[in-house]
Amino acid sequence: MVLKDTTISLMNSLGTQRIPFLFIISYDGKDCIIEPLNKIKTDEIKYNFNGVSNQLTQPSPSVLQIEAHPLSFEQYQKKFDIVKHELQIGNTYLTNLTVETPLTTDNTLEEIYNTAKAKYKLWVKGQFTCFSPEIFVQIKDNAIYSYPMKGTIKADIPNASEILLNDKKETAEHYTIVDLIRNDLNIVSKKVRVNRFRYLDKLETSKGPILQMSSEIAGELTTEWHNEIGTIFHKLLPAGSITGSPKESTMRIINESEQYNRKYYTGICGIYDGNSIDSAVMIRYIEQQGNQYAYKSGGGITSSSTASSEYEELLQKIYIPS
Repeated sequence: MVLKDTTISLMNSLGTQRIPFLFIISYDGKDCIIEPLNKIKTDEIKYNFNGVSNQLTQPSPSVLQIEAHPLSFEQYQKKFDIVKHELQIGNTYLTNLTVETPLTTDNTLEEIYNTAKAKYKLWVKGQFTCFSPEIFVQIKDNAIYSYPMKGTIKADIPNASEILLNDKKETAEHYTIVDLIRNDLNIVSKKVRVNRFRYLDKLETSKGPILQMSSEIAGELTTEWHNEIGTIFHKLLPAGSITGSPKESTMRIINESEQYNRKYYTGICGIYDGNSIDSAVMIRYIEQQGNQYAYKSGGGITSSSTASSEYEELLQKIYIPS
């Protein structure tokens, strides 16, 4: 990903002046929304990041009726086989393969945004809504933190925690992504360390509770980081958790296998409040395409992955968190 020079300069300038702003950056970095918080119109953009919102009151939730029309397993298998071949010849160790799933619903994107519950919520009029559980990076007290999420299981399965923590495929995937994020943070910070490794969070979804595996990685920044916000994000993007390792060759494989435009899906969004940054990876995402909607989802593929289990995982991730 290459952020435009104008985007980098604008983020650096706003940070230097300590002006709070919202940033929304697409997967490929070509599309960006950078807006001072005091200029955002709530009829165009709504956000709620860890309770920080531009809505004074929360509207009543709607009854959501959404039907997914996923691609067939045979269609997915063709995409999976491309990734599997690249894994076998050593061009990638982990690839995040995603697809888009057409949706039918009588609800608007704004109604979905108002009703969904998530750590990070975002609605951009006429474009998309996102309700993500995944932190990208947080910056506070001259330190940068990342919390990559890799590994999912239904929480109501007996001994779900033990099954997930002992799953060889999920463990290998998590080790790979932690190593990748640690390397990324080393580019922009010093004394990078893993503070917490493979802890589990429980998330409530419309399809029942799930457990997701995360780790906490941290590094130290200089006191001048406010002047370099755009530069820092330029060096970190795209997010390692939604590309894979090694990042450059894996992005080529993603383009070859997915054959669609992710746009803002798996990009990042966040807020700089003048003192700190909180940002998210834009997963759990519904996009407006003309008069149609599409839900975009996927998962990490490793050498031990099977097409059937990965297909079921991407279907499991098509949900509205409630």
